[in-house]
Amino acid sequence: MQSQKNTLGRIARVVQATQTAALLMVVLGAAVLAGGVVKFREADRWVDHTYDVIEHINTLRASVLRGGLSLRNYAIAPRPEFLDRLQEATTESAEAAGRLEKVVNDNPTQTLRAQEAASETLEILGWYRSSNVIARRDGVEALQRSLHERVNIDASKRLRELLGALEHEEQRLLAARRADRDATLHALQWWAAAALSAYVAFIIWTLAYSAKLVGISRTGLERLQAEADRDLLTGLANRRGLERRVAEVEGSLYSVLVFDLDDFKPVNDHHGHSAGDQVLKTVAERLLQQCRGDDLVARVGGDEFVVLLPKLANPERVAVIAARIDQALQQPIAVPGAVVTIGASIGYAVGAPGRTFRDLAEVADDMSYAEKKRRKQARPG
Repeated sequence: MQSQKNTLGRIARVVQATQTAALLMVVLGAAVLAGGVVKFREADRWVDHTYDVIEHINTLRASVLRGGLSLRNYAIAPRPEFLDRLQEATTESAEAAGRLEKVVNDNPTQTLRAQEAASETLEILGWYRSSNVIARRDGVEALQRSLHERVNIDASKRLRELLGALEHEEQRLLAARRADRDATLHALQWWAAAALSAYVAFIIWTLAYSAKLVGISRTGLERLQAEADRDLLTGLANRRGLERRVAEVEGSLYSVLVFDLDDFKPVNDHHGHSAGDQVLKTVAERLLQQCRGDDLVARVGGDEFVVLLPKLANPERVAVIAARIDQALQQPIAVPGAVVTIGASIGYAVGAPGRTFRDLAEVADDMSYAEKKRRKQARPG
């Protein structure tokens, strides 16, 4: 019983430890993964930011170029829409230069380049605006004379150099930030897989160990049940074991033998209880020797025994078994310091449809009582 309690206690501790460990693993795993997700999102945000910077650089470059082309086209073919496009490009370039300064303010080196690029852009845009005014006010000839004065001047060279340097640095940052994001994602995936694998391995181990403990517990319970159904002294079934077996065979035909031992009390009185225990053990051995493997022999009292004979309802065969048991029990039994002889007044009842175990036991008990009375009367003196 103590072993069974220990096993049940171990199962309870394993369940408690499993729940605690599983909770800790979930909390720690969630914390690690949450940190990884935050880091990945931050790395991904920087990648997106770099793409935005590159887009603003390209927008500024394209708008300034588009303004120059519009001005050149008007000088070649003076159509009003070219001046309108020049105005649009001028406005867009100014806005693009301002946005570029804002998006690189996290990087001091890039900020200085963006500020210089904005200054260069404003200078170019000032020329665009003045050219637009000259063209609208004085005509194409005046514009052509103004452009002729600047034909050998590359006004946008410094701006192109600055934008090129800005883009080169952003491309370098983009490669580094993408590598950092990919490494963060890989680490996040690794930790997720590791956490899942560890959790699954832990659950599998827990289930296996719990199954082992449950198996031990089940074996222990079965052993306890068997012990609870057995008489501790003789190893025969006790009253509980008899009742369990009767419940299994009830409804079928079977026979019952009932008896107690004759002359057993004098053994205890004259030779002690240890001698009496030895007699009971010997009686149990002899009963088992005379019965079939499916028969149940039970000790239901001090010297009271019941034999259940399943699938046997033949009076002649039952009588033969009873006589054989009687003869076996009359054989002398050696006890410490003496040899004793006992007997048994056996009563039996044969099963029939509608008869319960209680009915058969009462009939067999009455027969045993009558047999005991007959034997006493038959003794001389």
